[in-house]
Amino acid sequence: MCNLITATLFFYFSRFLIRLALPIFLRRLFVVNPGRVPGKGPLLLASNHPDSFFDALVIGASLNQMIHTLARGDAFRKPSVAFWLRQIKLIPVFRGSEGRQHVKNLDVTTRESLAAMKEGDAVVVFSEGVCVNEWRLRPLGKGTARMAHQAWFGDDSLKDMLVIPTGMNYEHYRGTGKRVAIRFGEPIKRNDLTTDPEEYEKWLREFNDILQDRMSHEILTLSPELSQAERLVRMNEFFGPNSIPSKGNPLFQAIGWLGRAIHRPLYHLFTKKVGKITAKTVFYDSALFGLLLYLYPAIVLILSIIAGILAGFWAGLTLFVALPLLAWMGNRFR
Repeated sequence: MCNLITATLFFYFSRFLIRLALPIFLRRLFVVNPGRVPGKGPLLLASNHPDSFFDALVIGASLNQMIHTLARGDAFRKPSVAFWLRQIKLIPVFRGSEGRQHVKNLDVTTRESLAAMKEGDAVVVFSEGVCVNEWRLRPLGKGTARMAHQAWFGDDSLKDMLVIPTGMNYEHYRGTGKRVAIRFGEPIKRNDLTTDPEEYEKWLREFNDILQDRMSHEILTLSPELSQAERLVRMNEFFGPNSIPSKGNPLFQAIGWLGRAIHRPLYHLFTKKVGKITAKTVFYDSALFGLLLYLYPAIVLILSIIAGILAGFWAGLTLFVALPLLAWMGNRFR
């Protein structure tokens, strides 16, 4: 019981920290068409997956209702780790490619997802099935379609469930100072499909065709052959003409420079460590944000306590407030 209470507090504390940290980590975050996401479920958010666990963090912090996210099953192999992942509302999903012994767990994943939606929560599924740092929508797997079919036509069905096509769009995949846009597409309803649900494979294909079409409208697509200048033009068009924040007046520019100068040694220390840990993987942003999320507040608190001891309470309090503010201004006024 004590562990459950602690884990629940950890979940809400983490969500609070993420919402505070994202404005510092990101240059701008846009949530486009939030009105297409009802305030309560059952909802299935079908998203692309370009930036690993960071995708789920941004989606979860952008919506008010409880969010459950399907995550790679191999992350749950250690019971102690699995317990905490469960408390932050992650649901393990095992692919057949991970071993025949895990095929039976696909039904468990579906049951847990449907149970969450029956409680009025939203479930995030990454419909491409894999994560790649690139600017395009990859071919969709059948997992989202199967879950939708089970929800709409299975036992104890959720006929009013909506599938929300979701596009995660990033300016880059390496650290702070990026523009990010979450775009919600036109919801897919049960009656949008014309195929008889008894024709299972044909129904799955029609669902995927509709989902692929609606998701593609919400995702930034860039050809690898584009030059750096051409890519920047396309990004500016996609994010919008006012998506780059104003550099502000000379005073704000000076404060921004000071904020970057103060934080640069610490930031470089983090990026160097994360770069080694995540080499040749897609986890750079996730690892960097995770480390900063929990270690940066601790570092600020320790420095503030030291300042308070040496120079008095008000000096410590000023430092506690000033450091995160300088970090935000350093990212905002470049």
